[in-house]
Amino acid sequence: MIKKLLYFFIGIVGIGFILGMTLFLIYAPKIPRLPDELKQLASSPPTEVFARDGELLATLGGRSYVSIERISPFFQQALIAAEDKRFFDHSGVDLIATARSLWTNLIRGSGPGASSITQQLTKNMFFSFRRSWERKLLEALASFAIEDRFTKDQILEAYSNLVYFGRYAYGIENASLTYFSKHAAELELQEAAMLAGLLNSPSYLNPFNNLERSKNRQKLVLNRMAAAGMIETSAIDSLWNVPTKLVRGGVAVQKPSYPIDYALEIAASHIGKDVTQYGGVHITTTIDPTLQTLAEQAISSGLNNLEKNLKPLPEGVETRLEGALVAVDIATGQIVAMVGGRNYKESTYNRALHARRHPGSSFKPVVYLTALEKTDINPATVIVDTVLNLKIDKKRTWSPKNFDKKFRGPVTLKYGLMKSINTISAQLIDIVRPEAVIQTARRLGVKSKLEPFLALSLGAQPVAPIEMAKVYSTIARGGVFLEHHALERIESRQREVMFEHLATGESRFASETIYVLIDMLRGVIDNGTGTTIRRRGFKGDVFGKTGTSSDYKDSWFCGAIPGMAVVIWVGYDDNRSMYFTHGSGVTGASGAAPIWADFLIRATAGEPLHNFPRPGGLKTLFMHQTTGEVSELPKDDEWISVTLKSGDATRLLEESIQKALADSVSADSLEVR
Repeated sequence: MIKKLLYFFIGIVGIGFILGMTLFLIYAPKIPRLPDELKQLASSPPTEVFARDGELLATLGGRSYVSIERISPFFQQALIAAEDKRFFDHSGVDLIATARSLWTNLIRGSGPGASSITQQLTKNMFFSFRRSWERKLLEALASFAIEDRFTKDQILEAYSNLVYFGRYAYGIENASLTYFSKHAAELELQEAAMLAGLLNSPSYLNPFNNLERSKNRQKLVLNRMAAAGMIETSAIDSLWNVPTKLVRGGVAVQKPSYPIDYALEIAASHIGKDVTQYGGVHITTTIDPTLQTLAEQAISSGLNNLEKNLKPLPEGVETRLEGALVAVDIATGQIVAMVGGRNYKESTYNRALHARRHPGSSFKPVVYLTALEKTDINPATVIVDTVLNLKIDKKRTWSPKNFDKKFRGPVTLKYGLMKSINTISAQLIDIVRPEAVIQTARRLGVKSKLEPFLALSLGAQPVAPIEMAKVYSTIARGGVFLEHHALERIESRQREVMFEHLATGESRFASETIYVLIDMLRGVIDNGTGTTIRRRGFKGDVFGKTGTSSDYKDSWFCGAIPGMAVVIWVGYDDNRSMYFTHGSGVTGASGAAPIWADFLIRATAGEPLHNFPRPGGLKTLFMHQTTGEVSELPKDDEWISVTLKSGDATRLLEESIQKALADSVSADSLEVR
C-alpha cells in the first residue's frame, strides 16, 4: 500500500514537472525582454489628456525618479508591510499568498489578490491589464526573470518610483511633495504609513478628501508593520494619534480640474484603472478650455462677491460657500465646462456630480411639462392661487405656502410659472399625480431616487447639478434626449482607438409641447423671478428657472441659450442656511442667477445671437396674465405674449371674441335701461 502511494506521488510530481516544463517552453518565448536597468521600466510614456480642440490639458505619469538611498527607510518598510510582507523571502511570486488566494476564490467565488511587488511591477510595465490565466502565467514567469537578474533593492526602488498615489502623483518623490511638501527621504514613520496605505485605493483614501478614512488605513499599515517586527506594538497608538500635517504642495501638473478627474474616472470604467494610469494612453475630453476657464472664474468671483454680503458664520465654523456649474453643448451632449467647487486645490470633491441637493422651483418645469403632455391644460389655462388642503392619504393633507406668503386668486398657467407660484405647481402635480411627474423626470435624464410625494412639485427631493443639466438641455434640444458625456475618445500609445463615444439622440417629447414650455420659461426671464439675467445685461434668446430650497439652503439657476445649457448651484456643504447681512435669505435669483448671467455674457461675447428653432403648428398671441383672455394685439401692461398650439390658439381666440361680443351686448342693454 505504501509503495503504491509512493508511486502515485512520484507520478503526480512527474506529471506536474512535465506540465510545468511544457508550459515554460510554450510561454518562455513570450516573456518580455528585460532592460539593462529597472529604472527604464519606471519611465513609461505618460498618459495625456486633451481638450476637445486638441489642447493638452494634463499629463499623468511624469515622475521624479529617486534612488533607494533617497527613499525613507520608513516608507520602504511600510510598503513591504502593506503590499508584500514576504517580499524578501520569495523569488518573485508569493506561493503562500497565491495558494491562499486560489482557495478563497474557490470557496467564496472572490477574494483578495496575491500579486507580489515584483508581479505588480511586471504587470504595470509589460502586460495589458485584461484579466486572464495566460497573463497571470506570463506575469509570474517574467517576475522570476526579474528576481533572477535584479536585486530586491533595485526592484523596490523601481516599484516605489512607479506607483500612483492619487492627485496626479506618480512615484514616491512626487507623492511626498504633493501630500507633505517634503522629499521622499524626509518622510517620518506616520507619513510613510499613510502614503503606503494610499496605494490600495488612491482616490477613495485620499486624505485631502477624507482624512478619517486615510487615517484608518494608516493604522492598518502600522499594525502590519508591528506584526512584521518592524516597529513596536506599543508605538502604534501614539503614532496614529500624531496630528497629520498635510501640506498642499505638489509637483507641477497641467491644469488639474474637476472635468479631468471625471474624464479619467469614465476612462477607467472603459479600459481599466491601471491602463488609464500607466498605459500612456491619449484621452480626448469634451472640455472647451476657454469656457472652462470662464466657468471657474465665474464661480470663484461670484462666490467671493456673494460671501461678502452674507451674515458671518458662527465663530469656529470654517466652512465656506461652495458652488457648482455644468455647461452642456446642446447639439452634441458634450460637457464643455464643469466646476465642482470654488477651488479645486482646496477640495477635489465634485459637487457638480455628487452633491445631491433640493432643486426647489427649478424642478417645476418637469411638473408643468407633465401637465402640458397629459391634460388639456395650456399656458392660458386659469388656475386659482389660493389656500390648499391637498389630500395625501385618508388622514393627512398638505397645505403648500407661496414664497411671498400671498395668494393672488385666478392666474394663468404661464404667469404661475413666471412668478414661481407654489400652489399652482402643487395643484398640477395633484392633477397628474406624482408618479407621472417622476416618469417625466426619468425621460428628461434624472436618475436620482424620487418618491411619489406631492412636495416633489416644489423640488423637495435631492438631485445633482449634472441631472438638472440633462433636464434643461433636453428641453433646449426640443425634447430630444442625448446622454451627456465628458469623454470623446481614448487611443493607445500606438494611436489605436480603444474607445470612442457615439452620440445617439432619442426623441422623447413632442417638439410643439416643448416649445410651449420654452416660451413659458422665457417669461421667467423677461417678467418673472429670473429678471436678474436681463438686468445683468444678457440680451439673447434665453429661458430658465430659479430655484430656492426651504430655509435658503440651496440657490439654483438652470437655463439655456440656443447653443448651450448651463446649471449653477450655490450653497454650503453642511446644508447651512444662507442669509444676507440685511436679513433676507439667498434665493435662486440673488445667489445663482447673477453667476449664471455673468458666465453666459462672457461665454457668448462676440458671438452672433440665435433663436431656439420653432416647430410648426404653433401660434403666438397676447394673453391677459390672470384672466387668460387672448388677443392678436396687447391691450395694456397686463397682457403678455404667449405661444400656443394652433388648435388651442384658434379655440381661445374664438372664445375671447364671443366673450367680447357678449360683454358688448350686456353693456348696450345697460345703456338702454
